Amino acid sequence: MRNITIALTLFIVFFTQERVQASNGFCTALEKICDQKDINIDAFSNFFQKININIRKASDLSMYTKIFNWWHTPYQYGGKTKKGIDCSNYVYKLMNDCADSYATSRQLADLTEYVDREELKEGDLVFFNMKGYGISHVGVYLQDGKFTHSSSSQGVTISSLNDAYWDKRYCRAGRIVQQ
Repeated sequence: MRNITIALTLFIVFFTQERVQASNGFCTALEKICDQKDINIDAFSNFFQKININIRKASDLSMYTKIFNWWHTPYQYGGKTKKGIDCSNYVYKLMNDCADSYATSRQLADLTEYVDREELKEGDLVFFNMKGYGISHVGVYLQDGKFTHSSSSQGVTISSLNDAYWDKRYCRAGRIVQQ
């Protein structure tokens, strides 16, 4: 019985140390990315709470800093700036940080390989039929059914694929083909 108690105690000590080290590693990574992108770490952490995204599940903190910087930018058809941006330009900027490039939702779909909705990963693109004749809207999948996009009614925002409005208009998802 004593050996089991000792083994259990050692396991608990080891497990606790591993969690502290992992937590410290995450905090260091968060501090580093916020410092690199000149973002207030408290504001960035609060952003995750506001949008109800688990910061610890985020695999691409750099992408989230871009979302944070574009947050609430108004929608403008064909827009490419902080004064206004449309869905495809927003997604293109999240993917590339390009200033002058442009791609439509349909063109972005052509750059992807099909992904089942159940297999979505952070960074995959999600496509919607808004006008009744094929792909006309795009967003970037985040986690837990949520995606970011530039909405004509809300500007840059985060929505849920499970919302009846988006579920009804969902076409497909795709993963960028690495060339």
